[in-house]
Amino acid sequence: MLIDSFKLITKNNLETEQVGYNFSKKISKGDIIALNGNLGSGKTTFVKGVLKGLNYQHEVTSPTYTLINEYNADYNIIHIDCYREKDVNRWLNIGLVDYFLGDNILFIEWPENIKSILPKDINDIFFKVVSLNERSIKCNE
Repeated sequence: MLIDSFKLITKNNLETEQVGYNFSKKISKGDIIALNGNLGSGKTTFVKGVLKGLNYQHEVTSPTYTLINEYNADYNIIHIDCYREKDVNRWLNIGLVDYFLGDNILFIEWPENIKSILPKDINDIFFKVVSLNERSIKCNE
């Protein structure tokens, strides 16, 4: 499902997390969200907010080294990071495509590294560092 577009600037991590919290109310089973942006641009902070909005009470960490983190909240959230693993065949061998087919909600960081295997109907969110604490967040623009 395509999520309504938005564009805003956050002034700190708490505001970025709040944007994720608010976003959690707009997603549903089967949604795939591509998180685009450089290191430190707020992608994982945003996902922390989403998970808070879905009543997840435990620690949320970046999947940079684990590649995939799964969270059982109100929905099953799959947080994927393609920064370190750019080999599409490795992702296929891991079974990434299976995640696309179920009731999971996927958040994929560095989606450009696996663009050739991503479904066409995904939501894009773009994160950009504006200053030390400020972040620009745009969805589906």
